[in-house]
Amino acid sequence: MTALPLPAPAPVPLGSPLRPPASAADRSPDPAEDAQAIVRGAGQHVSIILALPQGARREVLRSLLPGLLAQAQPDVRVRVLCTRHTCDQRLLDTLGGDGVRPEVRMARLDPIEAVMADGRTALANLRAESGPPIFTTQEALPVQALHTLFNSIWKKSAPLSARPDFGDRRRTRLVAEILGMLRVGATDEVAARALSISVRTYRRHVADIMERLDARSRFEAGLLAAELDMLPPPVERH
Repeated sequence: MTALPLPAPAPVPLGSPLRPPASAADRSPDPAEDAQAIVRGAGQHVSIILALPQGARREVLRSLLPGLLAQAQPDVRVRVLCTRHTCDQRLLDTLGGDGVRPEVRMARLDPIEAVMADGRTALANLRAESGPPIFTTQEALPVQALHTLFNSIWKKSAPLSARPDFGDRRRTRLVAEILGMLRVGATDEVAARALSISVRTYRRHVADIMERLDARSRFEAGLLAAELDMLPPPVERH
């Protein structure tokens, strides 16, 4: 879990719910209106997190994104954090449309959607299928937690333009499996056998990955792949 560095005595893990505002009046009766008002009222920057799995019952902001970008003032900086699961062609088409062109980075994130303006107002949707309701707040603790989370991940992630295109889905999946082998330090022989390819073919794939990532070593390729959320999920051991 990702820990949120807060001024409070104990950190708040992303996997546990941030407390929604105590006042029922602060709860969002219409997430679309609240999200648009947040973006429209931004004077310096807007930060958006899109990390709920596609098709999740409570996914809200992805479908609102065109309207949100249209609300942003021309001189407002818009940043978007997404995952490899939420960064699909539909999202890319939206981000490449007319109006504000946001900066986009990809990272590994727990399920969350959020939109923040100037670090003072936020709408959060913290769980894909359960958990607290979607809420809008100006309370310092949840806003600061989300803002700190966003900035800390943004600094560690890489621009979307740095993620290489490996072609079709089958080859992209093979690249992820090879990166997983590099992560665990598997020898070329062990990795090739596990992937049912020859050692020569495995090494050719590794060289191609390094070239596309502009990495000088396998270790650097692993670091860049992690920044671009290209690594497969870690294998759980029981």
